[in-house]
Amino acid sequence: MKRTILCMMLAAFFLSGWAAKNDMNEINREQVQPADNTLNVKLDLVDFGDTVVVYISGDKELTFIGKDGKFEFQLQVDEVSNALLLQPKMLRGDMDDPRFYSIPLVGGESVRVWDTDKTRYDVDGTGFYADYHQMDLFNENAAKEQYANAKKYREMGSSSNISKEESTKFYDEVYKPSFDRYQKALVDYVKAHPTQDAAVCLLKNISGLDKMKETFALFDVSVREGRMKPLYTSWVKDAEKRLEEEAMEKAAKEKQAVGIEAPVFTLKDLNGKPLSLASLRGKYVILDFWGSWCIWCIKGFPQMKEYYAKYPGKFEILGVDCNDTEEKWRAAVKKHELPWLHVYCPKESTLLEDYGILGFPTKIIIGPDGKIVKTIVGEDPSFYTLLDELFSK
Repeated sequence: MKRTILCMMLAAFFLSGWAAKNDMNEINREQVQPADNTLNVKLDLVDFGDTVVVYISGDKELTFIGKDGKFEFQLQVDEVSNALLLQPKMLRGDMDDPRFYSIPLVGGESVRVWDTDKTRYDVDGTGFYADYHQMDLFNENAAKEQYANAKKYREMGSSSNISKEESTKFYDEVYKPSFDRYQKALVDYVKAHPTQDAAVCLLKNISGLDKMKETFALFDVSVREGRMKPLYTSWVKDAEKRLEEEAMEKAAKEKQAVGIEAPVFTLKDLNGKPLSLASLRGKYVILDFWGSWCIWCIKGFPQMKEYYAKYPGKFEILGVDCNDTEEKWRAAVKKHELPWLHVYCPKESTLLEDYGILGFPTKIIIGPDGKIVKTIVGEDPSFYTLLDELFSK
């Protein structure tokens, strides 16, 4: 089987692929399958190098040595999972012409992965992998129209010559219908192959958790309760986690939106005395949510001190230390000589939830009227640009 290598999706780890007509000799389908959970792996990769890293779900890494892109090795697969076959340089952060391949790992089988150039690759083998090959051939054919329309829609969105109305019309009349047809084709394939384990891999291309669950229910019980169940379960957990994170991010944006009244609070300062946000009403206040353990928080202090001195009296900074012991908090303030106000946020406080804090550092600029002006997550140069805009006049 052949399919396009989608480099932009590496961060997502599990790659969707599109197959094409196979023009190479397939692995011998009569090959005897291993009796245990051993997976025999054979790689034949053009210009890949002499070392391959098998990166398995759960952060397990295995390294194998070959020659000129040719490798033969075995993996012990106690539970079906996904893996990436990587060049070692990618683990060092070198993304210059990256090469990687995504395959499911199924014990008791033999798999061959090969390519003829740097853009497409094939997967074939015994049993499961023979079905997987045919499934991916189908997937490529079904995805062609939708993939082309998705590419065009992205290009329209980034073009200054295309109006929003034109882009919206293309989405409604062309892209969305082709996407729906593709989704239907995936479901129809599952309906036609209810006992095929390899067809479960199509679920990664099903849009939406509920639809994924509905489609999985179409499989025969032998598949639903068989060797593919752990892999499917991991995908469901990943999808549920993404939905939870999206919900948290949405709630955080609502709590941090421009014009929202900043929740008032009172916490203890360095002297152990209560300090209330309300006491600072009438001036610009920057809430800096940080911690002594946060590398980027610490890296930002020199420039924060520079701007605190650059605009004396025009704004106040209130550092809110989080996820620290009081001792580490006090030591960090002293060590880095932070000249502004500080309070300590104990673990039982609801302050982080009240402000929707999901990352550190987070800086929230509050106006003299007590309303949020801007929220900046991370050590972002735009924070200092905004300070110049607000206070250089």
